[in-house]
Amino acid sequence: MSQKRTFREKVILTLAGGLALTYVFVEFIGEPLYQKQKSQKLKIESKTLFVSKYNEILNQTDYYREKEQSNKALTTQIENLFLSPSQPALAAAGLQKSLEDKARKTHVRLVQVKTEKTKYMEDLLTVPVQITVKSSLEKLSRFIQLIESDGKFLVIEELAIRRINKKEPEQLESRLLVNGFIQKRKPEKLKTT
Repeated sequence: MSQKRTFREKVILTLAGGLALTYVFVEFIGEPLYQKQKSQKLKIESKTLFVSKYNEILNQTDYYREKEQSNKALTTQIENLFLSPSQPALAAAGLQKSLEDKARKTHVRLVQVKTEKTKYMEDLLTVPVQITVKSSLEKLSRFIQLIESDGKFLVIEELAIRRINKKEPEQLESRLLVNGFIQKRKPEKLKTT
């Protein structure tokens, strides 16, 4: 039962078959290839962007060198704030001499200078020096100002002032506890948490 098909039917069937083959080709071969190419293109673009950012970072070596130099300078400045010797006795002697020089500059009379036992304050080793001075309020304030503006990191932990003579209220006797810091951290086994 074969039917003879007309020319028109043959053309329509050929076109429908071609259309069906085109649809199958596009849907199952063309579209996946297109999607794969699109994803590959996105990967290439992201990797290119990554490489360009990486090159930008590598080209910033001057910036990082400047940062390193400024960090070294800052470290040197901070190290200069601490008392020089690593041995507490030498640091205490240096601090004591510095305080005596400041007393001489401000015309404050040192009555007593006593170096106390070293202790840790905020995980840093401190060298406390207790001094007793006799002076007027103006000279004492200049003396304290010199201590506070010193090139080293000094802290006046205690300050006790009393009047010596009721007839001369300007004459004062003061006791100061001055702490100088050594750049030595508290050992881990001594730290309390």
